[in-house]
Amino acid sequence: MKFQQIRNATSIITFADKRFLIDPLFAPKNFFDPIPESLIPNRRWPMVDLPFEADKITQNIDAMILTHSHIDHFDDFAAKALPKALKSYVQNEYDKDFLQKYGFNNVEILTEKGSTFGDITLYKTPCLHGVMEKAMPYYKMFGFRPDAMGIVFKQKDEPVLYLAGDTIWCDFVKNSIDEFAPKAIIINAAAAQLKHSGPIIMGTDDVAALRRYAPDLTVIASHMDAVGHATLDRKGLKEFITANNIADDFLIPEDGEIISLDKDGKPIQK
Repeated sequence: MKFQQIRNATSIITFADKRFLIDPLFAPKNFFDPIPESLIPNRRWPMVDLPFEADKITQNIDAMILTHSHIDHFDDFAAKALPKALKSYVQNEYDKDFLQKYGFNNVEILTEKGSTFGDITLYKTPCLHGVMEKAMPYYKMFGFRPDAMGIVFKQKDEPVLYLAGDTIWCDFVKNSIDEFAPKAIIINAAAAQLKHSGPIIMGTDDVAALRRYAPDLTVIASHMDAVGHATLDRKGLKEFITANNIADDFLIPEDGEIISLDKDGKPIQK
């Protein structure tokens, strides 16, 4: 199994020889206006360019997974770059309709019971995209839905992989770890937040809680150093895991970097 960090939550997961493009955001650096109500009000985003041209990212992709339809997970640039017949997985009817309006015509809704792609089974898992009492006023303000999904990847010759998605640490994540016993977990860990929302994805407190609950899991941190409402960067996360002695098998890939995991979910040293 391989994980390639592209930028933000955009990544490519190679699993049982199939290449899944996750949450494609292809806009050039600084294309979007600053996010209203963010803690750094003048920060345009994406904060960095893609590490490769879009046509290189989309080469030999077998399927796309859209964890949810927020603007930092899918944009018009990605819609134009991707073939409309590409097999695509979404969390619900709303996001299916969202992709179909862009012309995508091979869209399937994932379920908790699992969907098959060849000999791979993909399971939808729930997310908590922030503490709703704090975050919901902002979702309503901007007309965004609060729901998102994670995905568990299973195949007989691969380690079970859990892409947690846009979620804070919560019972949904704990229950998914208990149910599927993944060997590795990918977390979105930039502590993105607005003025009074609190983090709507994982930050250092969530990372610490995850490590306490599942100390043997390999952790890959994604969604870093790219969006305007992020409050935790790679440097800060690395300092935190080092200071708290939780850095073993905790990977923070740079944009463009590829991480390979063995059948036990452990990093393969280069």
